[in-house]
Amino acid sequence: MSRLEERYRRVLRLLPAGYRRQWEDDMVAAFLETMQTGDAETDEYLADHGRPSLAEMTSILSLAVRLRIGGPDAPPRPYVWGQAVRLAVLTGVLTQAAMATVGLAVTLWLTGALSWLPAPASEWALVPPIGTWQATLHVAGYAWLPAFLALVLGHRRVAQAVAVIAIAPQAVTVAVEQAAGPAPLTVAAWAMLVVELLLLVAMSAVHRDGVPVARRRWLLALPVGILAVPVPLFVAQASMPALRLLDWPGLCCVLVVVAMVVHLGVRAFRPPSRTLPWSLALVILAATALVQRTATLPDLVGQVQRTALLTIASVQIVAVLAVGVPLAVLAFRLLRHLPSVSAAAQPPHTAD
Repeated sequence: MSRLEERYRRVLRLLPAGYRRQWEDDMVAAFLETMQTGDAETDEYLADHGRPSLAEMTSILSLAVRLRIGGPDAPPRPYVWGQAVRLAVLTGVLTQAAMATVGLAVTLWLTGALSWLPAPASEWALVPPIGTWQATLHVAGYAWLPAFLALVLGHRRVAQAVAVIAIAPQAVTVAVEQAAGPAPLTVAAWAMLVVELLLLVAMSAVHRDGVPVARRRWLLALPVGILAVPVPLFVAQASMPALRLLDWPGLCCVLVVVAMVVHLGVRAFRPPSRTLPWSLALVILAATALVQRTATLPDLVGQVQRTALLTIASVQIVAVLAVGVPLAVLAFRLLRHLPSVSAAAQPPHTAD
């Protein structure tokens, strides 16, 4: 076996084992054939020093994603994983859109644009942005709302482009402030940015070849989500200052715990196979919230109320684990009984 073949087989390890057992040799033979130049000396050099091209590796990575995150024609296990990823992505973008919508409404209220509402208390007075860049950063976050609408309506590329508008100014601001700003280095800003970037990339799972999005349900979920979470949260924080100790990672933990508890209750009355995609989606969201909460613990140490904050954060971590671990065990136990990639599947073309 030449070194070129070894390198190519190493890249093929990205593919599911069942698919690889069926098609690896054929794919290797086709790849080695494309690398033949007809010149013995050049072929010998490539066999020893050649590597798969970037296009070839990208194509294999894309194939691996398609096989593991399947659409309607995929075998059961990839199909369920595909549905779980899509549900998790839609839920994440929905959360961002709901918070952005309420943020816009609160801004209009604080500026007096909603005159039919009671005037805000003096402690909630809005400090206007200083400079064009801060104003741009303030407005960019509202882009999550049109991004969610575009994603649900089937315009995934538009949704990703609009999401970039929401993320890019924040990324620049975090990088500049953390590198040269007067504020101390914090993990929370980077953690939130990383989660949003992962959400941006994961939107690729919501594509036209996948399962169609239930538009009516997700569009209805937006006003329901706004009335169920951000609005009560803002009212509660306005009336009970103690609730302001609930930061964004903590809120994510609370939301995912509530969602998992409700899901476990619903799961008891429905066939497990029907609820499995949502089970896996909530496990993905719980893992994300848990990592974000754990990573931001160092930020709480330097706070004045660090004892209370660390206690609250510890309770949040324990709650996510207490509900998430049993749900994950149930989900993965059921997932193991589903067949993986079919050995009879036809190998999609990779790049030349």
